[in-house]
Amino acid sequence: MFELKNDVLNVTLPEGRTQAELIASAKTEIRTLIADGILYGKELKLNGRITTGMALTLGHELAHICKSVSIFDPKEAAYVECITH
Repeated sequence: MFELKNDVLNVTLPEGRTQAELIASAKTEIRTLIADGILYGKELKLNGRITTGMALTLGHELAHICKSVSIFDPKEAAYVECITH
């Protein structure tokens, strides 16, 4: 579901899953990336389709370890910074 390239976490939203399943999968995968230590101190940008529940879950998990978290807004054609330290 996630692929990290140059501080951009690209998200591919799997089809045919409920909101609860998507949130659980996102939480599991992001915790694996956190455990690997590759996200610490990054100015992380999220790009791709995500649900509101996934955005909240990812924001909560990443707020503790990243310098900042931004989400791409296609209407603005820019990243919107959501969390910064």
